[in-house]
Amino acid sequence: MSKKSSIKLIPLGGFNEIGKNMMVLEKGEDMIIIDCGVMFPDEEFPGVDYVIPDFSYITRNSSKLRAIIITHGHEDHIGGLPFLFKEVMAPIYATKLTKGLIELKLNEHQIFEGVEVNEINENDVLNIGPFTIEFFRVSHSIPDSVGIVIKTDVGTIVHSGDFKFDQSPMYGKSTEFSKIGAFGMQGVLVLLCDSTNSEQEGYTLPEKVVGKALLEKFSQAQGRVIVATFSSHIHRIQQIMDMSEKFQKKLAISGRSLLKTIKIAGELGYLKIPDQMIIPINKIDEYPLKKVTILATGTQGEPLSALYKMAVNEHKRIQIMKSDMVIISASPIPGNEKAIANIINMLIKNGADVLYESIAGVHVSGHAAQEEIKMMINLIRPKYFIPIHGDNMHKVQNGKIALEVGIPEENIVIAQNGDVIKINSSLCKVSKNINTRTIYVDGLGYGDIDDIVLKDRKLLSKDGVVINIVGLDLIKEEIFYEPDLTFKGITFIENFDAIIKECKNIVSESVRSCFKNNLKIPATIEKYVNDRLEKYLIKKIRIKPVIITKVLPK
Repeated sequence: MSKKSSIKLIPLGGFNEIGKNMMVLEKGEDMIIIDCGVMFPDEEFPGVDYVIPDFSYITRNSSKLRAIIITHGHEDHIGGLPFLFKEVMAPIYATKLTKGLIELKLNEHQIFEGVEVNEINENDVLNIGPFTIEFFRVSHSIPDSVGIVIKTDVGTIVHSGDFKFDQSPMYGKSTEFSKIGAFGMQGVLVLLCDSTNSEQEGYTLPEKVVGKALLEKFSQAQGRVIVATFSSHIHRIQQIMDMSEKFQKKLAISGRSLLKTIKIAGELGYLKIPDQMIIPINKIDEYPLKKVTILATGTQGEPLSALYKMAVNEHKRIQIMKSDMVIISASPIPGNEKAIANIINMLIKNGADVLYESIAGVHVSGHAAQEEIKMMINLIRPKYFIPIHGDNMHKVQNGKIALEVGIPEENIVIAQNGDVIKINSSLCKVSKNINTRTIYVDGLGYGDIDDIVLKDRKLLSKDGVVINIVGLDLIKEEIFYEPDLTFKGITFIENFDAIIKECKNIVSESVRSCFKNNLKIPATIEKYVNDRLEKYLIKKIRIKPVIITKVLPK
């Protein structure tokens, strides 16, 4: 009997954070990818639009890449595809709605050629190289979500995708419990299981709970109802439409991503939009306040979102008034809590009645809590267990849940991004790490921004910048243009004129010190002046701004 080969699992994202989920499965000369997402940065990454996985391993092994399988259409699972396709190409397999959202995203990035997006459903079977791939339907906060079953001669690997066990879904079909159990009966070597809500006891509440809360809030509203939710939360958008229809309200949409998603979901039949309900945002003043619902982006405090612009009175069409009810129907992504709290406070200051998850029950998660994770493990009955989709505390907690239901501790693998997990019928362990980098999308470019760049951005946002210009005659060793200092982004400083005068004296003294020591290279003088100014400002007014000195040589 020939010796069976091993499979390598290499997580490129989603194992050290919530977001940018991406998993590579490799067997011999064949490789497939599950998901390719982005992560939205918090305030620790000023100026960064997204964080994406490091594709270096894939580009080095592009000849092996056979397919990309997508579990569902959330940004943290599809948002990285346009950036991946700048490096490599491979056919995509996704369910109907997910396919539509992927095609929308690729069009936004003007990727029109060379991409093959194949539609699949939960009953399809794909034969790709040594992998036989099947699917099972799961409940999540977006329709058409699936788990993935990968069968090989080594054994069967099950990827849960993002899931929860909503046994009475408001829209769409429920989780295929019997199918999951049947795969478990056939024997599963490894379960890769969603860890996002592994710290939550009990069961995740069903979507119907939000429907009841929205019904109550809509009935109490005295004026406009403004609801912020994720643009991809189709079930929630449908509920808002249903409530608006029930209370005979028109619905206006503020946010480009919402408009595009609603258009796609409506065309594909995943949203039932009542006739003549949706009105342009510039028509809202034509209707009584009580007859208007506004659906908006901005649940995570994004500075360019519709809700943020309303909060800071910069929205072109909507000004918050005292009769407004604002419902934030989403939970904070870790790291965004402060930004969301700021928006809530600004909305309240402007007179709005603001309702959010922790006080009003207007959101439920799309991820499994502890009892649902136990149920998934008991249905699948895997030999090995690998927590996915979370940072270390989520994964460790998920491992403890697996331990509770009988998975031996030595069969639970807590891995990190870049780990190479080697698997065969008698082994599941991390063999090495490929040292993935953090890749930032910054404007139109992307790459691994140096730590010094991020450090400078943080300093700029916190302590501002000092620009210093001085003209020097390097031959005569004289200052022909006196130091000219400009302070930007720095809060009020007592005795500011005296501080400026002292800074100019420090620049002049520093220049003379350089000449005395025969230092005449402009870059050397600039660095010395910067160091002296920085020490003075830290000591005198306790700030550390970015200091830029420019020597104008004569």
